[in-house]
Amino acid sequence: VRALRTRAAVLARRLRMGNCGSREVPAVAVPERTALAPSRPKTSANASTRARSSSSSSRASVGKVAAAGEPGRSEEEWREVIRAEDLAAFGSNEPGSAAAAAHSAQLGVTIEYLLEFTREHNCWHFPTWKVVTDIIKPATRARRQRFAELDAVQATGAVGRADTFASHCWGALWGLLVASLADQADVRRRVWVDVFAVRQWAGNEADHAYDAVVPHCTSFAICCQASPTKQIQGVNCLASLSNSEMLARRIDLVPERIRTQIAFLRAWSLLEIMRAVEAEARDKRFAVVMKVGNVAASKDSSGGYAFQSNSDMTKALQNLIDVRQAEARDPADAVRILAAAADSDGSFELLNDRVRSCITGARACSSFPEIQAAACGDEVLDLTGSSQKKVNDWLKAASGAGYPWIAQKLLEHGGQPNTICTGNVTPLMSAVMSGNLEVAEMLLAKCPDRLPPPHPPPHPPPPPPNFP
Repeated sequence: VRALRTRAAVLARRLRMGNCGSREVPAVAVPERTALAPSRPKTSANASTRARSSSSSSRASVGKVAAAGEPGRSEEEWREVIRAEDLAAFGSNEPGSAAAAAHSAQLGVTIEYLLEFTREHNCWHFPTWKVVTDIIKPATRARRQRFAELDAVQATGAVGRADTFASHCWGALWGLLVASLADQADVRRRVWVDVFAVRQWAGNEADHAYDAVVPHCTSFAICCQASPTKQIQGVNCLASLSNSEMLARRIDLVPERIRTQIAFLRAWSLLEIMRAVEAEARDKRFAVVMKVGNVAASKDSSGGYAFQSNSDMTKALQNLIDVRQAEARDPADAVRILAAAADSDGSFELLNDRVRSCITGARACSSFPEIQAAACGDEVLDLTGSSQKKVNDWLKAASGAGYPWIAQKLLEHGGQPNTICTGNVTPLMSAVMSGNLEVAEMLLAKCPDRLPPPHPPPHPPPPPPNFP
């Protein structure tokens, strides 16, 4: 009886909170986180410039979305209404619906809209779960809609097919996600963000197909919030971990607050990464972009915010990463996702290697984020007006990040694969260090100073003298 009463209390609390029962957030009383892109003219901006934009002709309006009063339905009644709507729309109201995933992929929003939304609500330093509880849920309360389906949001023209799938943690800062996506990007590119594309209300089981949305996009971006590190005997260490504990991958010793901000340690993000790796294997031009850093005040006089990469954090993550230790707020979710990873092609160590390669790529592009934007389809590289040094640096970044189509374009514009670049490495070295074999072979074939194949000497050597 006591157990039944406890269970009933938990269910009642979830209904009062409108718990969507999907992705995890920190242990606080908030709901859980629930073909090639066409060429675009060069329209690039960082988060700081867009955050301070005041021109009504150039910025995308976020729409006047007002919070409505609580309608006269109980949460259980709303749950059934939502399930009925999804059943009629997709033929199913259960997780994993292909029709629901295809519909969700059409609910991407432009990066410009993300920037204006964040500026309008001044939520740069909100954790993502707070954006949901304080902004998204009040705006969608009247009809329990997906935020991107609100009339005011649709009227902005910002909603459409997503080019980039954005993977992130709800325990990390919302502004970090926005600033990382906007880093030197074409602000008209559309991104899929669960906060906008998924109903944040109970009964949204049909929307629980995040990973199924990934193949509908042409690129995948994952961001990770950086934490302070210290170096012990050449090893970058997180929190109070020693160098031996870092090398032993003692993720359990990392404070929970930090673990919930590292996407590679969350089971739901791991599932999305797995789908991105599969999409990458099918389409060689599918870009996987990783951003590790913080959102910080812009260094210019704009008074806005921008993404700030953190190379020390990438070094720490490379030592610590172990996808087998991925967590979820609901342990059953973690068990199910890890079982799916074990059943997929390859092994955990192969997935670990791919994640480490992505982390190395993030470090290679830390000073050249325009390469990551170009890999996502943005026309942001001025190949005709750039210096030889800049082209070589771009080639080094593209080689380290594993974007062979970008590397090929840079080679055609005079990129030198065996020239020392910023960071004291060559593009070829960058490709090898990050394990990008395809790019390494492409660069090696273009190296002008390769040794010629051995030839026989022009004259045979004299015979050895005969001794009695």
